[in-house]
Amino acid sequence: MKELDCLFIGSSTKDILMLVEAPPASDQRIAARQLEITCGGVSAIAGAAHQSLHGVTGVITALGDDDTSHFVEAFLARQNFAYAKLFTFPGQASSTSLVQVEENGKRCLSCYGGCIDRLTFDMLDKEVFHHTRYVHLGVMRPQLMLDICRYCKENTNAIVSIDSGNLSRENTDMLLPYADIFIPDNKTVERTLHMSEPDACRYYAARGAKIACVTAAERGTYAYDGRTMYHVSAPAVKVLDTTGAGDNFHGAILYCLGRGMSLPDAVKFSNVFASLTCESLGGHTVVPDAGRIEEVLNGGSITVCLLYTSPSP
Repeated sequence: MKELDCLFIGSSTKDILMLVEAPPASDQRIAARQLEITCGGVSAIAGAAHQSLHGVTGVITALGDDDTSHFVEAFLARQNFAYAKLFTFPGQASSTSLVQVEENGKRCLSCYGGCIDRLTFDMLDKEVFHHTRYVHLGVMRPQLMLDICRYCKENTNAIVSIDSGNLSRENTDMLLPYADIFIPDNKTVERTLHMSEPDACRYYAARGAKIACVTAAERGTYAYDGRTMYHVSAPAVKVLDTTGAGDNFHGAILYCLGRGMSLPDAVKFSNVFASLTCESLGGHTVVPDAGRIEEVLNGGSITVCLLYTSPSP
């Protein structure tokens, strides 16, 4: 089996995005100014971001057997992942999202979860966990996430990363002892912990995470390695749509950490990568190239602020 840099496990979604002046009220019909149909979700977008940076990438996801499933399957095939396991559930529909994007960047989402919850641990080929450096999990059934985390910690050398956006506090506390990297968004932190971003990073680290980050959109990212807390600003870009920004951030930061970058440098690169994908509709419509990323990184607009360092024992 080929050695992977990162294995991404989670949903893959067909995203139907429309640019609107404002979402419709009940029983109202409006006109959309732009339409984009693409893919979203952890396996599709985080995996594709990692792959676009020349990582050796694997994905595991679950699909139905409807037209949406064929659309998603074709998207994943075009990425040419080093490893791809697509579980198909006959008679089921795949995950679909309808996204109405306002010109100010705000969104209204209607999401159908699809069949990712039908995936169980006993369906997985455990051998792949022994041949990847990182395992990255999107939010799935809590028991499946726990089973994967435990197996990796007890039987492999894989580094476990969790995209914890929309994860409840109860499930957060259950998974943290097995998580090496734990990254929610600031809205999840506000809803589940009612803490500031730095305090949330400390909370995650105290319960097991070796690296804890909180992404905060245009306010940048807070990152903590258990000793030093950083704040890394976001670049100034013309944001059209933030759909998929978190997944793009996760794919980029796992690539950077896998290449040996320091945490602040990895976050800086990933902030740029994710921000540039927000300049168009959909999380994969724009794939930032190396030249554009380098231009923004060298532009001097991104700051890395050391908030504090714990004294040495």
